[in-house]
Formats: sequence, structure tokens, C-alpha cells
Amino acid sequence: MKKSLFAAFAVALLLCANSFAATSSGTLTVTGTVESSISLTVESAGGTTSGTGTAAATSALGSISKYGSAPTGFTLARGASDWTLSSTVGVQVDKANLTSTDYTLTAQLGSAPASGVTWKLNGSTLSDSAATTLTSTGTYQSTGSYSWDIVVADSAAAAAIDNTINFTATSN
Repeated sequence: MKKSLFAAFAVALLLCANSFAATSSGTLTVTGTVESSISLTVESAGGTTSGTGTAAATSALGSISKYGSAPTGFTLARGASDWTLSSTVGVQVDKANLTSTDYTLTAQLGSAPASGVTWKLNGSTLSDSAATTLTSTGTYQSTGSYSWDIVVADSAAAAAIDNTINFTATSN
């Protein structure tokens, strides 16, 4: 009987202890808005290319000349008064949380081209003052391939022709 009485007393103590326990609660309110987005990456280009698969690739052509060899990934065509290096540039645009079915892709030079040098994409001459439309119906999640020509006049000075091609994709 003493054991039963002791057990009942222990249970009562536990129940009383629980009735004096402190509690607290709180909430976290979360707000946010999902925004649509697109991502542009350069997937390929002629020359010794690094950074493909990113938005900031680099193509090194090395020393180039009318009567030399074409850089890696380029062909060389010699004309009567100029010469042309030709290759392709692969650009991919991906989307997320967007109902757009296609996009417009433009290109523009980062600075004025060297005198006697013309930069072309898909046959259109690029400039640093206005963007050129490469496609107005680009397909998402697919690498578009664009012809790339650098035309050098025989009268151009022997100097660097460095420049940047800035691509811009805009969802339609």
C-alpha cells in the first residue's frame, strides 16, 4: 500500500510540475514575390575561347594577318582590298517564371571599331552607337548560332582590333 501511495504521490508531483511550466509562442510572416527572369550565356565562339557557358566569354585571336593562318575556329577569305575572318557565335537564353514564348536578341559593339575594321553578325554591321537585332523570335533553352565576320581593309593600320560584343536578350 505504501508503494501505491508513493506512486500516486509521484504522479501528482509530475502533474503539478507540468502545470507550472512556462511556454511561449511566436510566428514568422513570410512575404515575397516571384519575378520572371531570363539568363543569357555565350556557348561558343571562334578563337581560343574561355568562359563559355557564362555571360562573359573571351575569344583570343592572337596575331592575325591577311597572309597568315586563320585563328582556331575561323576561316580566312582574302579579297582584292580586304580580308575576312569568319566564324560563329553561339548564344543561349533561358527563362524562368515567364510566359513569353520567345525573345529578341540584339548585339552592339562596346567601343568604336578600329579604323578599317568592320564587325558583322548575321551579315549586319555592328556599331557602338546602336544595337543590331539578330533575331526577334529566339527560342529559349536552345543555342542560336550567329555568323560572325571581322573584315579588315588592307589599308587598316597594323594594330590591335580588340572590342567587345554586347548581347542583350529581351523577352517578347
